[in-house]
Amino acid sequence: MTALLLQLASGDDYLLDPHGFGLVFWTGLIFGFVSLLLYKIAWGPLLIALEERESKISGAIEEAQTLKAEAEAEKKRFEDKMETARQAAQAIIDEGEADKKRILADARLKAVTVACEIKDRAERNIALAKNKALDEVKETAADLGMAIAAKVIQAEVQGAKHKAVVKDVLDAFEKGQA
Repeated sequence: MTALLLQLASGDDYLLDPHGFGLVFWTGLIFGFVSLLLYKIAWGPLLIALEERESKISGAIEEAQTLKAEAEAEKKRFEDKMETARQAAQAIIDEGEADKKRILADARLKAVTVACEIKDRAERNIALAKNKALDEVKETAADLGMAIAAKVIQAEVQGAKHKAVVKDVLDAFEKGQA
């Protein structure tokens, strides 16, 4: 610096000449001084802030990847549970269908059994009623035959009178039945 002042005092404008070496010297000196000043005051804290930001971003990326992996694992577990629930629901539906078929088959079998029992009972009742009616007809025929025979025996054995007696007994029987 003293050299600069000495040269200025001597009147030599070599260092201040815009076309000479002096301008380059002063520009380099100022650039170095400003660079040193910026390095100490601004770039240090700026670099520290950038490094902190980079580490935060890296941490956030790692955390996001971890959360993504956890979310995918949770999604997989959820899908597995949904599949298990779907299979269980399908098993319940299948079991219900099998129960329905079994109940319907049991109901059909019971209905057929009851219908056969009713039919058999009705056939027995009809057979009993038929036998009772036949017995009544036989008894009535026997009574009628006995009545005719008694009248015939009581009457004289004459053809015309015999016919009249049979006719009277039959008429009396028809009136009694009606």
